[in-house]
Amino acid sequence: MTKNFVAMVERTEKWDRTKDAFEQEGFAEHAAYMGELERSGMIAMAGLLAESELILFVMRANDIEEVRKAFAADPMQQSGLARLIRLEEAHFRIGAPQRMGG
Repeated sequence: MTKNFVAMVERTEKWDRTKDAFEQEGFAEHAAYMGELERSGMIAMAGLLAESELILFVMRANDIEEVRKAFAADPMQQSGLARLIRLEEAHFRIGAPQRMGG
């Protein structure tokens, strides 16, 4: 049974703040990987928080380790430009993401 998870990712000190996200080294690979996760249904939604610039993800997976592995395989995480700082299961009551595969 798939579950909902919320993840927070931060940009690290390696992030070049003089450049936009798409100009960062490895962005194309990161974007392609995130696109795969979205198409598979694992990423339900994601976006940048305006004030903190943390990236919020709502994920769908069978267990928390599946989500950890997905983030560990992200090229931005592997290069050290970003890091997962919080991950936990979420029990949404309103507007819950649809199950993977339907």
